[in-house]
Amino acid sequence: MTQTANQLLAYVVPDCTWIPSGSTASTESAYPRFPNLVREWRYFNRSVNLNRNIPVGQFQVFPTDSQDLSVEDARTRLYSNVLWPVKTLLGGAMFRARGPGILGVPDYTLCTNNPLTAKMPVEIKTRHNLKLNNYNLWEVYRSVDRAQIADQDFRFRKKILSQVFGELACNGLHYGILTNYSDTYFLKRLETEPTTLYVSRVIHPNSNHPTLRDSSKRSSSIQTGSKKKVKTSSSKEITTIDKYIGGGTFGKVFSGYYGCQSVAWKTCDAYKEQEAMKMLKHEAHIYSILKELQGNTIPCLLYEGYIYDGYLYTLALQLIEDARHIDPAILTIEEKESIVKQLESIHSFGVLHNDIALRNILFEPKSHKYFFVDFGLSEIVDDESPKLRKEERGLKNFLHL
Repeated sequence: MTQTANQLLAYVVPDCTWIPSGSTASTESAYPRFPNLVREWRYFNRSVNLNRNIPVGQFQVFPTDSQDLSVEDARTRLYSNVLWPVKTLLGGAMFRARGPGILGVPDYTLCTNNPLTAKMPVEIKTRHNLKLNNYNLWEVYRSVDRAQIADQDFRFRKKILSQVFGELACNGLHYGILTNYSDTYFLKRLETEPTTLYVSRVIHPNSNHPTLRDSSKRSSSIQTGSKKKVKTSSSKEITTIDKYIGGGTFGKVFSGYYGCQSVAWKTCDAYKEQEAMKMLKHEAHIYSILKELQGNTIPCLLYEGYIYDGYLYTLALQLIEDARHIDPAILTIEEKESIVKQLESIHSFGVLHNDIALRNILFEPKSHKYFFVDFGLSEIVDDESPKLRKEERGLKNFLHL
């Protein structure tokens, strides 16, 4: 191999952008979660065969059983037989299990040596949910087409296609893999046709022209041009998810904008992170109870709900500029007492934070304010609950007050 992973994977992920609607429960996405059209990726096999440059026979192939594989079995065998050899040959690229810098939670994410730059999602399903037999995806993605199928062994759930297309669309990615290990499909989404999904014919582990390994390498090495920002032409107020900040107690956190306001987007995959979504909804409820404290003791909650037609659930919170975790060693007595009073004001609404820690009290130098954050584990209690006094004593001990 003469090219580095960065050269092979030179395409930079564009920012994720959409227009929020007037409703607080949904948004009008830049791209729909489900593709308007699903078409054959024509000449896929010929393209792979013309461009492959992979040594054969140097990697052990782990056989699969004749019986249906569990998700974990499929994931292990796909990684051993396909992803690990491709990662090795690319040199510097890696397939990460649920890479942190991508919106949503693919089973694997192809990255360069920068793990925060996602290039291609990989989704693995069981044959109980994805078993097309002799049909192609572009022949069965519409309900009216599936209604004509008499094969009792046929399996296809529409939300599978919605999920993988959502991963491509909201992350601005152009290529992906959908597999049940026995049957693998390679996906393409063009910037010029953002609502159309192109799908290869099925590739099996024993396919020769091309092999499954060849196909994986080819789809991960296609270059597609320069960086673009995803927009909709009718936009008057663009809302953007930008850089990955880190992981919260539940979900992932990205910087960005809600209209003209800098925000921290707390997101979770509405398909795969049900517990995280439950906690984010709970946190939004707590913010509504503490509405009077928003902007001073806690950040402002500017938006909560689903985006990308329900693919992601998210909270848009006021971004604390140049946020720093507090350091009790350098705080004055007055500053410590002020922080305790802020917690008491939260308690006055019957809210127990329940996760007082250094990471959850932020200092904003510009405003010289302190903010309590991350209310996913909080509880609503009686005003006289002994838990409130206990938490206040714990904070004082934490601050050495």
